[in-house]
Amino acid sequence: MSIRRLDDQLISQIAAGEVVERPASIVKELMENSLDAGAGWIHVTIEHGGLRRIVVADDGMGIECDDLALAVARHATSKIDSLDALESVASLGFRGEALASIASVSQLTLTSRTADADRAYAISPASGDTPRPAALDRGTRVEVRELFARIPARRKFLRAPATEFAHIRKAFNQLALSRFDIGFVLHHDGTEVARIAPAHDADAMQQRVDTLIGGAFGDHAVAVDEQAAGMRLCGWIATPGFSRGQADRQYSYVNHRPIRDKVFNHGVRLAYRDLLHNQRHPAYVLYLMLDPRQVDVNAHPAKAEVRFRESRLVHDFVFRSVGRALAAVEAKPHAAREVELPVSAAAPAAGQTPSSAPVPLQHSFDTRPHTQGSAGVAQSRAAYAFQMPTAPPTPASAPAESVPARAQAHNEAIPPLGYALAQLHDIYILAQNREGLVLVDMHAAHERVLYEQLKQEYSAGRIQSKSLLVPETLSISEQEAAAIETHAEALAAVGLEITRAGPTSGLLRAVPALLANEDYVALAYDMVGELGEGLRGPQGVRDRIDDVLADMGCKAAVKAGRRLTLDEMNALLRDMEHTDRAGHCNHGRPSWVQVDMAGLDRLFMRGK
Repeated sequence: MSIRRLDDQLISQIAAGEVVERPASIVKELMENSLDAGAGWIHVTIEHGGLRRIVVADDGMGIECDDLALAVARHATSKIDSLDALESVASLGFRGEALASIASVSQLTLTSRTADADRAYAISPASGDTPRPAALDRGTRVEVRELFARIPARRKFLRAPATEFAHIRKAFNQLALSRFDIGFVLHHDGTEVARIAPAHDADAMQQRVDTLIGGAFGDHAVAVDEQAAGMRLCGWIATPGFSRGQADRQYSYVNHRPIRDKVFNHGVRLAYRDLLHNQRHPAYVLYLMLDPRQVDVNAHPAKAEVRFRESRLVHDFVFRSVGRALAAVEAKPHAAREVELPVSAAAPAAGQTPSSAPVPLQHSFDTRPHTQGSAGVAQSRAAYAFQMPTAPPTPASAPAESVPARAQAHNEAIPPLGYALAQLHDIYILAQNREGLVLVDMHAAHERVLYEQLKQEYSAGRIQSKSLLVPETLSISEQEAAAIETHAEALAAVGLEITRAGPTSGLLRAVPALLANEDYVALAYDMVGELGEGLRGPQGVRDRIDDVLADMGCKAAVKAGRRLTLDEMNALLRDMEHTDRAGHCNHGRPSWVQVDMAGLDRLFMRGK
C-alpha cells in the first residue's frame, strides 16, 4: 500500500483506543472533568453496565454556549495554554481529547449551563456542531449511548454488563476517595447504588473510607500524616493483620490525582517488608501532596501513571513515613480484640451423655523432659538466644505468682506484657498484665526477636559463622558460580562462606552458627540461585539478605512442642517489649493478642 493520510474520523477512533478502553474509562474521564469544573455534587447514571447508557451530571461552573463546539473538538482545552502551564498543571484533565474520543465511538450529547446564562445549550457531534437550547440547571451533563455500536470489533471485547459495572464501581470509588469535600451519587439500572455526602471532618472522612473500601478496613486503619522536603503524605494504612491476597485495596493519589506508580508502591511495600509474607499485599489509602512542577502527569495516555522529578526522594519519603506509622502501632499494646467463643453450659444438657459434655481446660505443668525431633528442654538455652535471668529458673509446675504480687515483690512496675502464668499445649504463653490476659504465640514472637537481633548484628558486622569440618560441594550453573565471586562479601555478611571451585561448582565452607544444626545447604542453594538470577544493586542484595535473616530467625526460633519454664517465658516477654515490630512475626502473623477484662467479662456474661 502507498502512504496516505488517515481521515479525521479514523484518527479519532484510533485515539479513542488510548482513552476509552471500556465503559469505566468513560466514567473516569467524565467524572474528572466534573471535578475540574468545581462541582459540589456529581451524579453518575449507568444502564446495562454502561453498554447502553452512561450519564455524568454535575453542578459545576458549566461551559459557555460559544465554547460547546470546541469542547467536543480534538485537542481543545481551557486547562493549559503553554508548556509552562503543562509542567505545573494541577487539573486532572489537560489533553482536550476525552470528549472528542468518546464522541467518535458512541452517541454523545453534551448539555451545559453557566451560572449567569439564561438557559442551557446542548450539542451532539454526530448530528452537527450547532448548539441548541436545552433544559438544565447550572452545571454540565454528558450522556453517552451505545458505546462501540459503530465499531463491532471493539464491542465484542467488552465483558458482561455485571463485569463492566464492577469496573465502573471501582473507578467511581477511586474518584470518590480523591475528594472528600464533594458529594457523589451512583445509579445503576434505576437503582441508587451509592450516595456519599461531602465529608468535612475526620470522622466523616473515615466513614467514607470505610464505606468505599469495606472489608473492615476501618478496624485496622492507622492514620499517616508526615511532612518533609516540601512534601506531605497523609491518609490511612492497614495493619499487617488486614493484608490481602491481591493488591485490590491500594489507593494512591498525587495532588488528588489517582495514580499507579511503581516508585510510590514500592516505597509502601518496602515499609511492610518485615511484616508481610511475600504473597500478601498491604491495604492503604494515601495522598501525596507536592509541588506540581516536581511531577510529570503527562507520562501516560490515560493519565494513570506519573513521573517524579526526584523519584528517589519521593520513594524514601513514602517508605519512611509509612514505616514510622507502622512502628508506632507496633510499639503500643495491641487493642483488645473481641474473642468469640461458643457459650457452653457448665454441666451436660438434658439427654447429653457425659462423654460429649464440654471438657474443662486442663493446665499441664509437667516438668519431665519433653522432646519433639531435635527440640527439647535438654537443648542449650543459648541456642534460643533468650536473655536468661541469673536467678535459678522457676519450675513450670510451681504455682505462678499474680502480677501485682510479683511486681510488689520485686518493687517494680508491671511491664506491658505482664508476667507468664502458664504454657498452653506447648505452643502459647498465657500471661497476665494490668489490662487482662495476654496470649503469645511463642514461635512467632521468638522469630521476630531473633530476626531483629540478626539485623542489628548484620548491620554491625557481627553475625557469627561456624566453619564446616568437611566443606559441602555445591553443583551450580556458570552464572551462579560467577555470582559467588561477585557477591562474596554479601554472602560472608550473613555467615555464609562460599568459594568457587570450578566452572559449575562451589564449596560451602562456613555457615551461620544459628543454623549449624539446620538445612544450611538448602539455604546456600537458595541464596546463590537468587544472586545468579541477576540480582543487582545494593538494595536488591539487601532485600535478599533480609529474607535470609528472616529464614534464619524462623529456623532458630523455639518450636511448638518445647516446654518452657516460667523464667524462659518471662524472658521472652521482656525481649518482645524491647523489640521493634514485636506484634507480628516475620511472615505477618500476629505474635500476641490482648484480651482485656471487659472482653473476659463478656465471655462469661458478668454483670448481665
